[in-house]
Amino acid sequence: MKKIPLVLAGMAAVALPVVLAAPKPEPALPAGPDGKPLRTFDDVVSTCRATGKTGWALVDEATQLVHRMYTHYSCWHLWLSPEASLEAGHGHAGQYNIALGRVLEELGFQVRPVHAARVRLEHHPWYHTGHNWLRVTYEGKELDVCASRPGNTAGNVAFVPITEVLDRTRLNSIDTTLALAPIVVVSVWKSWLTGSGVQRWIYRPFGQSA
Repeated sequence: MKKIPLVLAGMAAVALPVVLAAPKPEPALPAGPDGKPLRTFDDVVSTCRATGKTGWALVDEATQLVHRMYTHYSCWHLWLSPEASLEAGHGHAGQYNIALGRVLEELGFQVRPVHAARVRLEHHPWYHTGHNWLRVTYEGKELDVCASRPGNTAGNVAFVPITEVLDRTRLNSIDTTLALAPIVVVSVWKSWLTGSGVQRWIYRPFGQSA
């Protein structure tokens, strides 16, 4: 039992430099209707409402606006809440799509976050082939919704699930984060030690392939 604190201290010593070296916030700051930059979750919600759109057109408007709020795809910022991720301009599917889901809920839509252990989504390493997205219901019809690509619209997304689609819960989201965190830490350290650069599946311009 005395070894446990030493093990935890060792893990923290390895992980802390990676956390401290994570890129600082890089918000996209897209222009709102008044020309002022959009900075917050509430800005996104109010901008969507101001369009006057309804139904699937409003879902697509929110999807595209959330996409525009991001500059980088990032597994380097696993600790950020979805709203903080949106405002910082970087995050992964478990952050940007959940932020989108909360925007859509504010707009009155029924939203079901889901995930699959494996999806066909361009080129990703074998340990990073899972994906989180949304299933949104409007007038009795449920469609897949995802902010990962600028061309995504309700029911037309840039991936295909190849394993069972399951509801995303708080528990399995925590499990996924805990499983991914050590892989990220090891990969970043490896990039430092070899001088090879951080792999694109960890951090890259948003909307681009890994």
